[in-house]
Amino acid sequence: MKKEMLEMREFIEENLRKMVKIESKSEGPMEEIIEFTTSLLDDINLDYEVIEGEDFNPVIVASYGEGGVCFSGHLDTVPIGDGWEHEQGEIVEDKMYGRGTLDMKGPCVSVISTAEKLIQRNVPFSIVFTTDEENTMNGAEHVSERPEVTKASAVLVCEPTDMRVVNQEKGVYQFEILTEGKNAHASMPEKGENAIVKILPILESLSRKNNIPAGQDEMSCCVDVIEGGEATNVIPDSCRAEVDVRFPDHFDKEILEKYLFDPIDEEFELKEIQFLESVKLDEGKESVQTLIKIADAETWAVPYGTEMVRFCQNNENTIIFGPGRVDVAHQPDEYIDLPELVKVVDVYIDYAESMADTD
Repeated sequence: MKKEMLEMREFIEENLRKMVKIESKSEGPMEEIIEFTTSLLDDINLDYEVIEGEDFNPVIVASYGEGGVCFSGHLDTVPIGDGWEHEQGEIVEDKMYGRGTLDMKGPCVSVISTAEKLIQRNVPFSIVFTTDEENTMNGAEHVSERPEVTKASAVLVCEPTDMRVVNQEKGVYQFEILTEGKNAHASMPEKGENAIVKILPILESLSRKNNIPAGQDEMSCCVDVIEGGEATNVIPDSCRAEVDVRFPDHFDKEILEKYLFDPIDEEFELKEIQFLESVKLDEGKESVQTLIKIADAETWAVPYGTEMVRFCQNNENTIIFGPGRVDVAHQPDEYIDLPELVKVVDVYIDYAESMADTD
């Protein structure tokens, strides 16, 4: 057993390091990460298909047998960014650092290790690896109607949850606010109309809706991008801001927009970037209770959005469970604890075996 665990650790460490060194930000080319990942599937003799389309990045769909658990992951990452103290793929005290180690190439390598063991045990399962989770999730939406998802006994989204069972996630509403003004020389501001000044009270009103930190039943509302003006001596005639809202399940879109915008009197244009409904799965369902028991874990509601929202449309037994602390994602020195990547394989195997005969 110790030898098997050591071999698993070596497999995960070696291939995660290689995977992390392949840049795969959502907006970039995906050929190299697809080629590397499918080579690992070839090595374990797992049948797969790479699905491509005009409005989504490539998706790897693999399966062994029929039904069983569908393991979901994504191979794309946010940009690496600056401010790192560790090299990509560097290991210090059982922690591997690098963009995507946590979110979520590390869990994907654990899924591949799980797949190898399940094939050896003749346990049915499927895998969906997308490459546009960090921006559109269009790939997950496209494949959500395939039998690998619809006929699965459960869809397990393997995002980092610190090994807690997640049966609900907040919705996501991302939008642009645009204001228009009129150019004038800065020495005669009365002849112009300042679009930046017009947008400020709108953003201030929105920021008052932000709960810090936002609890399970609270909304967060963050202004994350603002653009306006061309020169210091010119009154700006336009300004735009991008806002990210995460909301709990008691909001629908109509109620949410009324709450956000009714108190605002200033004129502005609203452009939707993305809207994803909140998701909540009954904790009493067999798919949830089985995982709670196997993982000996508590439940948790995540404040972020995942591909759970795409898969649950066609499979109500969609859950999130994975290794790693999500609070170090999207930051310099993102890392994953390598022992957790090994430990989670046992949970995934036991869960797949338990759910293999569940309709």
